[in-house]
Amino acid sequence: MKKKRSTIAAGILLLVCLIILWTGSRSSQAGIRQFVLSHQAELEEIAADCLNRGRTAERYKGVEVEGIYPGTSPIMQFYTGGFGLVPSAAYWGFYYSESGQPAAYQNVDMELVPISENEWTWSDGTDNGGVTQRIDTHWFSYKAWF
Repeated sequence: MKKKRSTIAAGILLLVCLIILWTGSRSSQAGIRQFVLSHQAELEEIAADCLNRGRTAERYKGVEVEGIYPGTSPIMQFYTGGFGLVPSAAYWGFYYSESGQPAAYQNVDMELVPISENEWTWSDGTDNGGVTQRIDTHWFSYKAWF
């Protein structure tokens, strides 16, 4: 009986570790970058359908298609994960920028401050802020915290 319990406990622990690894790969910048580059053609088709035809898919390979965020340069945003409860939460994912210009989370009108050639940060003057990184010509990852 004791051996059966330890086998079940080991199985549950392995399952939890696999779930953490799977979700972690979609939340890390490297994991998001790899996902976008591996599925770029399909993701660009989804983004084009949404931006040009007003269509919105709900999910693509476990990634939530959030929708279009208008502005000077509209973006099509995808959500891959988050953690915490408001007022202390973080969200991450990626977005397609038709113009190739970086944007703040949900394309809010915030000044982007360059950190490097391919990375920008933004803040609303409080503890709310975020960072965005270029993945490819029209693709960027984001992490936002509130």
